[in-house]
Amino acid sequence: MKKRPFIHKFSGVLIALSLFAVGCGNGADSNTNSNSSASNSSGSAANASLKGLTIALTGDAIGFDPQNSTDSISSLISYQIYDRLVTFNDKLEIVPQLAESWETSDDGKTWTFQLRQGVTFQDGTPFNAEAVKTNFDRLINPDKKLSQYATLGQFIESVTATSDSEVVFQLREPQGAFLNNIAVTSGSIISPKSIQENEEGIAKEPVGTGPFKLKSWSSGNEVVLEANEQYWGGTPDVSGITFKTVTENAARVIMLESEEADIIDKVPATDIERLSNDSNFTVNTRSTNRVGYIGINTKQAPFDDVKVRNALNLAIDRETLVKKLYEGRVEVATSFISKNSFGYADVGAYAYDVEAAKKLLQEAGVAEGTPLRIILAANTVQDRPAAEFVQNSLQQLGFKAELQVLELASYLDALKNPDSYDLFVRGASSVTGDGDALLRDSFLSTSKSNYAFYNNPKVDELILAGGQALDKEERQTAYNEALQLIKADAPWIPLYEDSVQVGYSSKVEGITFLPSLLWDLRGVKFK
Repeated sequence: MKKRPFIHKFSGVLIALSLFAVGCGNGADSNTNSNSSASNSSGSAANASLKGLTIALTGDAIGFDPQNSTDSISSLISYQIYDRLVTFNDKLEIVPQLAESWETSDDGKTWTFQLRQGVTFQDGTPFNAEAVKTNFDRLINPDKKLSQYATLGQFIESVTATSDSEVVFQLREPQGAFLNNIAVTSGSIISPKSIQENEEGIAKEPVGTGPFKLKSWSSGNEVVLEANEQYWGGTPDVSGITFKTVTENAARVIMLESEEADIIDKVPATDIERLSNDSNFTVNTRSTNRVGYIGINTKQAPFDDVKVRNALNLAIDRETLVKKLYEGRVEVATSFISKNSFGYADVGAYAYDVEAAKKLLQEAGVAEGTPLRIILAANTVQDRPAAEFVQNSLQQLGFKAELQVLELASYLDALKNPDSYDLFVRGASSVTGDGDALLRDSFLSTSKSNYAFYNNPKVDELILAGGQALDKEERQTAYNEALQLIKADAPWIPLYEDSVQVGYSSKVEGITFLPSLLWDLRGVKFK
């Protein structure tokens, strides 16, 4: 076995200090985190005098079963309820959480974790190696039909609890991104009591070891979390967090300015400068590892023809989209994964050439007025201007393009039915900080989340090789070739590398913003 050279054992205090927090300047980071001074013994008395935090989000959660959900809002909230064996700091570097240290075998197939002791779940169940085994035994069982099986579960052969504080993972194949893959929400550790006694209810009654626990959920309105006073990392410095569903951009801004909300997601472009110049507020603007794109249903004629797909790409003036529509806050995408993710290769943006696009459509026999259906999730407010821009561009190209805006649940249902759309608007986020999961998820011909129904055996081979290699250079070489082939096949219309703007009261500090769009609120507090 070989020990990971950068891993040491940490106490709960040091873990808290390893998370970098956002400070009080506009968009600036500081290293403050309050959890290090919290005390569980006095938590109940201290918590009674603490204030609750209110966050206005663009949509509602789907559910809090981390092994069986895929939407970003559910993941954001679940991130506060559950812990994982390992987690990320704000630079997407792996740091310990429920595991204190780990080793891997020379072939990369056996991983041994030493677990933190003295941790309990929010229902009083002890955290130990058997709890970890119960979780991953569920995730790796294909009969459970969990949404995260494909991205994580299928790669694990077995999990063995060798003692109360040691657990061993045996992988089916080497996985260069294994630690990254278990550090995301899908690697969250659920109370084994919930799995054994209330498996169907996990989505609505989540129980983890995290700093906050679910108090109530009014679907379409709000999710209320309360502080876990027994949290092993220290009692939180807020009494709880209320996540409110506020779909209207202007309404979220009004809530922030009227102090009805302490934090708002996705500050509208029209308000960024004004709020940034107001000392009462902070606007955190950061690049992410998300690529905004339009996926093309390659099962539907005429989009099964690569000439047509290339024509769609040639019809989009990305420079105008980025500079005028988004006022330079985003960048033109030069690949299918973000440059902030491992595996990125600059394959170049598609050129803007309407005449060449028309010529390709003519060669493919596509008649003017051909109908085209684009679907968009209502909660992805940052993508709507791009969706409308693409719709207009394709209408000018000669298509009868219709944009359908669907509530998130309806949108996700539509993606399961290839007859219900021609194009779909989506964001490709490497939540693990590694391109492996995204490439497998989006482009492997066998993936259930390959909503473009893209199929290229050589690309399959390269993605699998890149995922299994342990040498980073070998992995990168495989991804370079795969991304070049994907560009030639054009199953997507990549548009822009995203940035996000989160607005919050200048009285708030201690938020850790991750490039993966998650926020870690373990250290959040009021000044």
